Amino acid sequence: MSPSNTKATIRTVAASFAAGVSAMVLLGLVAPVAVQGGLSVREAMASTNAQTAPIEPLDVASIQAQLAKAEAEMAASRARTDSAMARLDRLSGR
Repeated sequence: MSPSNTKATIRTVAASFAAGVSAMVLLGLVAPVAVQGGLSVREAMASTNAQTAPIEPLDVASIQAQLAKAEAEMAASRARTDSAMARLDRLSGR
């Protein structure tokens, strides 16, 4: 076979493979979802959950402490990388 025929054969085989894969994906993933009716949205909308335990109030002080700790860690990280970022800015021409 000539090189052009070989390329055409390879392209045909690759296109056939891609079509087969897409057909399998369509049948394997899309078809079951369509048969079930869009992930059973009707059942999800109709179901209700009964709340048995009271809802606990948020511990605002604990949340603020976590946020302060995260801010401190971000500031420390930023301080460690400031020189590298400045160097990148200089090298990129900003």
